Amino acid sequence: MSDTEHKERVQTQFGAAAASYVTSVGHAGGDDLAQLVEWAEGAAEKVALDVATGGGHTALALAPFYGSVVASDLTDQMLATAEAFIRGRGVGNVAFRRADAEDLPFPDGAFDLVSCRIAPHHFPNVPRFVAEVARVLKIGGLFLLEDSIVPEDAALAEFLNHAEWLRDSTHVRSLRTPEWRDLLANAGLVVEAEQVFAKAHPFADWLDRARTPEAARDEVIQMFRAAPAAAREAFDIVVAPDGTVISYTDEKIALKARKRVRR
Repeated sequence: MSDTEHKERVQTQFGAAAASYVTSVGHAGGDDLAQLVEWAEGAAEKVALDVATGGGHTALALAPFYGSVVASDLTDQMLATAEAFIRGRGVGNVAFRRADAEDLPFPDGAFDLVSCRIAPHHFPNVPRFVAEVARVLKIGGLFLLEDSIVPEDAALAEFLNHAEWLRDSTHVRSLRTPEWRDLLANAGLVVEAEQVFAKAHPFADWLDRARTPEAARDEVIQMFRAAPAAAREAFDIVVAPDGTVISYTDEKIALKARKRVRR
């Protein structure tokens, strides 16, 4: 599948599911979002960009600390839903812009901060995305990133990435933490802080939010039911005595990185 075809699939998938991401507990808040806001270094004269804003929760959380925030997303329906949600909270300093994360329609050095939360595992070209973030950041500006990560163990990484793809075929790949560090360093972004957060996923809600087709739903359920011991332990898979998969837990990496100052 070409990158263009993949992005068209992303627009279809998230356009149909937009409202569920506004109400998703895991996206709406939590210690992970609070940590990103704590790192933000906002000020009234500063401008922030939230890439792949989804339901708009990160843009909303940053808005009180910045003079203006641009919430961007590839999917028109997602943007419209995020705008209704944020405007409904009485927030007026957030603008909305359709944007491809790998080809941001903004000038070099336009932003004091760029954020992106729980989205890059859907991007077909993550290095290009990171390069675009670095390009639109001012010298000394911050990149606040959060995304799903997989364990170092190759079998465990494959288990989780395959399950995510079965659940939602727009999933490309969750990276390992060292891969994120390397990508940021290669783009001239210096990591100043990082933290890992465990996130439990109620299984039925996790599948429902992605509108997983019935055949794929059955396959991913069976995967978790029959998971090897190492996967059951690593992902804290909970299965009821009747075989119902109750939940599993994955990890998100949050990173604070600064665009290197020219010497």
